[in-house]
Amino acid sequence: MATSFHSRLTEEQHELVSELVNNALQKAVTSMAQMLKIRVDASHIDFNTGDVPKIHDLDLLGRFKAHLVKLVFSGDIRGAFYFIILDHEVDLINSVCLPEEFKSDKRTENKLMKHGFMSEIENVIAALSMKEISEYLGVQLELKVPQIQIIPCDQVNDFFEKENKIYKTAFHVKSVLKGVAVNVSPYFIWILDNNFMDILRLNTTE
Repeated sequence: MATSFHSRLTEEQHELVSELVNNALQKAVTSMAQMLKIRVDASHIDFNTGDVPKIHDLDLLGRFKAHLVKLVFSGDIRGAFYFIILDHEVDLINSVCLPEEFKSDKRTENKLMKHGFMSEIENVIAALSMKEISEYLGVQLELKVPQIQIIPCDQVNDFFEKENKIYKTAFHVKSVLKGVAVNVSPYFIWILDNNFMDILRLNTTE
């Protein structure tokens, strides 16, 4: 996995975080691939101190709809996991992976099934990533119920600007979970508060 990293962390802290992030993303890829029955790679991996940067590609998509799922966690570290997947990608995943009887939009329960299917996948991936953070840093974390909204793509960066202020983002991870044969590329983003940085320092000697 190619990783972009530019920060003031020590070499030891960088190595620990790099291993944590890459292990978490590998488990995310494996889980997503198993649940969707498609090949998935993690790409465009960027982790760094400070705010989540703008995703300029989403601004270019204008009013196209994006499904944004937020999974808050609390405990020794405060933050959230986020998934951003385009509306047509949700439809594509559902057409490939859902049983035939659930593919019609005519029944309300079918629509709920479509949203619920992706939400369940995202919930599993977030739980696996939270477990990695807990095990690597020896912390206790609790994952909350997913919050789902559908917003225009050109509003996603404004959303994250507000989230950075809410959590006083001290560290972030941004990645793309890219389908190899099926053309889906949801963003998977982490926001962590300053407790993450404090605990990371306690877990390293430099």
